[in-house]
Amino acid sequence: MGSSIWPDGIKCAVAFTIDVDAETFWFSRRMDSMFSVNLMAEGGYDPNVGVPRLLAMLDRQGVKSTFFIPGWVIEQHTAICREIVRRGHEVGYHGYLHEKAWFLEQERELVAKSKKIMKELLGVVPKGHRAPEADLSQTTIDALVEMGFEYSTNMMDRDCPYLHKTSKGDFIPELPFNWLYDDSSHFFFTIQEPSRRPIAPCSAVKEIWLEEFEGIYQEGGSICFILHPMISGRVSRVKMIEEIIAHIKNQPGVLIGTVGEICRVAKEGLLRNLNDAQEARP
Repeated sequence: MGSSIWPDGIKCAVAFTIDVDAETFWFSRRMDSMFSVNLMAEGGYDPNVGVPRLLAMLDRQGVKSTFFIPGWVIEQHTAICREIVRRGHEVGYHGYLHEKAWFLEQERELVAKSKKIMKELLGVVPKGHRAPEADLSQTTIDALVEMGFEYSTNMMDRDCPYLHKTSKGDFIPELPFNWLYDDSSHFFFTIQEPSRRPIAPCSAVKEIWLEEFEGIYQEGGSICFILHPMISGRVSRVKMIEEIIAHIKNQPGVLIGTVGEICRVAKEGLLRNLNDAQEARP
């Protein structure tokens, strides 16, 4: 498993990441949703209520998070995005309109456009890449490195960080996740046919997430939670997340941090193990 990649004193890593999709959560799926006053209002819950409530909770717990924010959201809700940066959290790339990039050149254009917005409005350059809805285009890992990204958090094939190797021999770390750790898998309610997804109680989700953490903790891997402010920014769910964070903090040897921090630590261990393995070859 992944225990050997961590330095002494660290047993596993946990990231509480936050995708601030706001209104793009809706119109990236169907553009006519933009004309729905109610759907746009629900998206507005992100900057108006959800993000401030989550920021306050993270402050109480002394935890830093990575916020993945589409460029359009930064343009429309600049003040709250600046507050995220002011409080010391990391901001990562998440598309411009939370859209899927069908071709590599389109991906390059979206990245360039969003990076320009982040630099001009927030004063930051994103180091991490998360594709909207984890729906990757034909973009290769080579392209991510060429576009200046230092880590990826898009894949679902491991329970611990690992390295992608580019064609030029460079390495970029991946912090994998799973829909199991995504709040929308449990809480997102839809009235669309053919069926309605029920809303899970916080007690059930807390049980699922803590049980999974206990297993990952024993194996020495990592968990990357994905939270959406319009979903997890509700009072009961913020309370649940805070209780989970408090429990995890009480376990010795857990690195709770931004995705960038976890990937930097993991990359050092992974490269060290790789070098040791090469030296051990006869």
